[in-house]
Amino acid sequence: MELVTLVDNLVYGEGLIGEHGSSFLIKIRNKKILFDTGQTNALISNAMYLAEDLTDVDYVVLSHGHYDHCGGLEAFLEINKTATIYLKSKAFSEKISMRQDVEHFIGFKLKKALSEYPNAFILIEEDTLIADGVEIIANIHTYTHDLVDTTRFFVKDENNLVQDQFNDELFLFIKEGIHAFLFTGCSHKGILNILKTAYEKNGHKDIQYVFGGMHFNGELLRHLDQYLMQFKHFGIKSFYVNHCTGIEGYFRLKLKFPQKVNYAFTGFHVEL
Repeated sequence: MELVTLVDNLVYGEGLIGEHGSSFLIKIRNKKILFDTGQTNALISNAMYLAEDLTDVDYVVLSHGHYDHCGGLEAFLEINKTATIYLKSKAFSEKISMRQDVEHFIGFKLKKALSEYPNAFILIEEDTLIADGVEIIANIHTYTHDLVDTTRFFVKDENNLVQDQFNDELFLFIKEGIHAFLFTGCSHKGILNILKTAYEKNGHKDIQYVFGGMHFNGELLRHLDQYLMQFKHFGIKSFYVNHCTGIEGYFRLKLKFPQKVNYAFTGFHVEL
């Protein structure tokens, strides 16, 4: 399995664009998977700089309907007419963040109706196998409310604001031989719930590699340390965190697991 971070908040050097967002390019068994698209066309510019061809990506998997994960989809659809796009229907909800009692739209919108794009859009509600050993996990079970904070996130329903339960969230689970890889977008439903769901899905076997954002910010940072030891239960060999994990969250995790934690910044590349 080969991975390239096309978009992250953090970038080093010249030639690449960093933005508040996340996008991973995954290559496995002659398939290319784009997991999230960042918020702008930065993924296209960064892919060109890194000599990564996005025109032959096979699948796009969108973790949830926030602009920083889906906003770059329109730019991608301009260069790729064949990839199949997977997401949950609620990803198209009108998503709102409340900051200082002001509504901020944080969803995404496409310019055209789905039927007008040549790409196939598959709206899933159940766990879905998209290729050999590559499964989208749509049903994230709630085992705990630890490391979950959705207090400022809402969905607009007939002009009423309803607390967002993130029923649009999904994650990607890949098996290759004895190794298991988990890709999460923002872990709004809780990284411990996501890990436990994957662990159960994997027959109580180790989840060796975990990629993505863990949403260790805001109020969660105040109580983070008391929960970190729970990560030991899942047999994780390496964390590749970024985006909403936050720099402070990254360092707190790094202090707890110094040999296991890496930051997957824009342009990061690893083969496992």
